[in-house]
Amino acid sequence: MTTHGAPARHDDVLDSLLRLPHAAFAALASDGVLVPMPDSVGVSAERVLSVPRDRSTAIDVVVPADAMAVVDAWERALATGLSFTNVHTRLAPEQPVMLTFLDARPAHGVLLATFEVVGADPDEATAAAAQGEWVAVSRTPRTAVVRKNAFAVVTDIDERTTRMLGWGPEQMVGRRSSEFIHPDDQERAVANWLELLSTQESQRVRLRHRRADGSWAWLELENQYQAADDPADAVVVTAMNDISDEMAAHEALRQQERLLRRVAESLPLGIVQLAADRSVVFANPRFDALVGGPDVDRLAGLDAALDPGDRPAVAAALTAALDEGRDGELEVTVRLRGGETRTCAIGVISLGESEGAPGALLSVSDVSAHARLREELTVRATTDPLTGVANREAVSSALDEALRHTGDALTAVVFVDLDGFKPINDTYGHDVGDELLRLTATRLCAAVRPDDVVGRIGGDEFLVVSRGHTEPGTALALGRRIQAALGEPAVLASGPVALQASLGVACGGAGTQPISLMREADQAMYRSKQEGAGAPVLAGTPRA
Repeated sequence: MTTHGAPARHDDVLDSLLRLPHAAFAALASDGVLVPMPDSVGVSAERVLSVPRDRSTAIDVVVPADAMAVVDAWERALATGLSFTNVHTRLAPEQPVMLTFLDARPAHGVLLATFEVVGADPDEATAAAAQGEWVAVSRTPRTAVVRKNAFAVVTDIDERTTRMLGWGPEQMVGRRSSEFIHPDDQERAVANWLELLSTQESQRVRLRHRRADGSWAWLELENQYQAADDPADAVVVTAMNDISDEMAAHEALRQQERLLRRVAESLPLGIVQLAADRSVVFANPRFDALVGGPDVDRLAGLDAALDPGDRPAVAAALTAALDEGRDGELEVTVRLRGGETRTCAIGVISLGESEGAPGALLSVSDVSAHARLREELTVRATTDPLTGVANREAVSSALDEALRHTGDALTAVVFVDLDGFKPINDTYGHDVGDELLRLTATRLCAAVRPDDVVGRIGGDEFLVVSRGHTEPGTALALGRRIQAALGEPAVLASGPVALQASLGVACGGAGTQPISLMREADQAMYRSKQEGAGAPVLAGTPRA
């Protein structure tokens, strides 16, 4: 919507407004309340908005969203004498309307409001304006008063009751008030009425009352008991306050809460909401199935289901969320009640005042399939497909990692190159050659320590990365173990084949470049090959 205002000669402006063929007019007092239109303005009666009995304003003509635009325009009209704003009326909320405020108090004693249809067909707009189809003061009273006798029979209503509920005196007077109350509220209404008669003190109650059009209005009733000498002559004055909007908002909130609860119950992951004191506010069936059911201590059940090694991390994440407002994510191993082990992702979300319930929200989802796929992809990316040991990239990464964290210890590499592999391949075929490579990898893995890394770097060449050596001599001893493991004849499907390898050993400490260490081991391997006995050669040692 747009608003603007500009000074002008008021007589000329009024004359222009009166000539508008499809406009409606209202007169307002200085406080903004609608008042009768003075005859001096010269507006025909059919173009003047009717004035309700209660104090109504121009705000009661427009949709609630445009109320502030009306207020802004009114304040500018009081300051400058003239203002404009685009609004939409309650009777035709889709139709844009230009609202003009003109201060005509000097000549006519009132301010004028003009409502003009914008962008409509002139003939249609004129007919609509004449019939009042798009603009009128639309204000339903929020309060009304009903009188009843001691038997809850209506004895009198005010005109605001008629405007609020649509019932006239002839339809309500003489009838018991319970006839207008929603069936679900009858019991509460009777209990409240009996309390009123017993204490003879004012009582408040919220009930649904039937409107004349068949709809229901939420009313807050204050029943005031007026005693009489004969209790049968007592009068109850009921002040009614329409709280339908408030109750509709509460119902919308309850519906949203029910929807969110249903969504949480249907999610394929476990969810538990914790209060700030770690008590459980809500847990969905999926979470209860994970920890053992709704009758167990849910946090204790989750802790028991976790792998012992993961419990400290989960506890730390929960503390961070509750005490520091930090969210967290972690992957853990969970043992289900049947003994099956699953990989689960746990999300911990901190809840604060903005969510209305300080605490934390935990979600537990089964990611076992994803974890297996990730592991398979990792294996494929790091494993030599023929021999099952690490590939070139993986063993190189292992060497980089070892040299970054070696500390005072040494990292050893053993370069292994099979002797006479090409003739075996050419004589017996590639299948036999592949079988020999697989056997070599198996023997290498058996000869090294569990935390050593064996990798194939290409063809018939292998590399062993071994950490934690205190001196070159232990690295050389590793080379001799490898020599012994590979020196045994290779019994293949096609028969026994002599197997020997040339071995080069090199050691490096922190700061050693991986490529340099591999080059030293490679050169030492060539010395071993030249000597021809398959004995390991330590880089940097003099030739025999």
